[in-house]
Order: sequence, then C-alpha cells, then structure tokens
Amino acid sequence: MTATPAPTTTATTAAKNAAQTAAATGEAKKATVDYESFLKLLTAQLRNQDPLAPMDATQFMTQLAQLSTVEQSMRSNDTLGQVLDTLKSSGMRMDMALLGRKVEVESDQLSLSEGKAQAAYTVDGTPASVKLEVLNAAGAVVYGTSGSLQPGRQVFDWTGKTSAGATAPDGLYTLRVTAKDKDGKALTAATVITDTVAEVRSVDGATKFVLKNGATVGSDAVLSAS
Repeated sequence: MTATPAPTTTATTAAKNAAQTAAATGEAKKATVDYESFLKLLTAQLRNQDPLAPMDATQFMTQLAQLSTVEQSMRSNDTLGQVLDTLKSSGMRMDMALLGRKVEVESDQLSLSEGKAQAAYTVDGTPASVKLEVLNAAGAVVYGTSGSLQPGRQVFDWTGKTSAGATAPDGLYTLRVTAKDKDGKALTAATVITDTVAEVRSVDGATKFVLKNGATVGSDAVLSAS
C-alpha cells in the first residue's frame, strides 16, 4: 500500500503564517498564558498528526482563525490601555486648569477666617425640621442653630461665635446638616462650599484638589468653576 504524502503545501504555508503571527505578537507584547497554550496545542497537533490521515484543511483554517481572534483581542487590549493612559494624562492637564480658580464643591468642610464662614445646603424632600451644627477638629459641636424649612438651596453664614458666646479660632470646621420630615424620617442633605483651588494632586490615578481652606476633595465633587 502506498503511503499518503506528508501535509500539503497549503497546510505548510498556513503553519508558517501562524509562526510569523506568533513572532509578531511577541514583538508587540509578551503573549498571555491562554495565547501561548493555544499556539502550543496547534503546533503539537500538526507535529503529531497521522501522515495517513492529515488534518482537514477546513478544520485547520478554522483553528488559525481562532488563533487570529485571540491575537486581535490582545492587541485591542493593548490599544485600549494606551487610550486610557492618554485620557488620564489629558484629564490631568484639564484638572490643572482649575489651579488658582474659584470652585464650588460638594463638601462639608467649613472654613472660618476673620470671623467669616459660609456654606450652602439643600435638603431632599420637604423638611419639618433642619438642624445645623458646626463641629471642630475633635468632632465636638461648637455651634448649633435651626435651618430653613424652605425648599431649594439655602445659605448658612457663621460669624465664629460659639453656642457659649466665645469666639472660635480660625480654621477648618465641619458643617453637619440633619433634616427630618413630618413623620420623623431622616432626609438626605448636601452641603456646598465655594473656595479657591490651591493645589492639584494625582493620588492613585485620581485627581484631588486641595482648597485654600485646607480641605481636599475629588474631581467628582466639583460642581462649577469661575
């Protein structure tokens, strides 16, 4: 019986193309374990195929197409990574443009300077009671008063006078807003302050703004700039 010849020229050419593809991928980036495993499996299949029953050309081309898909996915991941790095760099440059500008941010950090401190607050829903409290760095309440029950944005001004009638030192305080509806259910409140950006930092890939009053906020807390 006459032996069937070795794999066809088409299969040999396809194998060479697969090897070239693998080499090109290695130059762009070290292949992942899944990609290497797929390539080793395909190579072993070609090496150990039965000469009397070589691999079907259609099946072989299907496997090559799968190999190409894996490679393209890896290249796409590399490209996406480069795009993300570019966007981060671009975003940082845009954030730097806020340096020295006055911004309105969502924050409860209240700055007292020369007897003046101001913040704004809003309450979700219709409040039946609103309590405003100013806390010092130790978390102790130094001043408290009732807030407005009107809907919408409200402004809170503090002269630095404590509930005991003393004068609080300049510095950074916390404004706590507690609101409840007519049934005593707690309502969500948000506080807003206006200050100047003194410094822009990148912390773990995220932009942080250091305000003139010493508070640090994330870029997502910035509501407006002027």
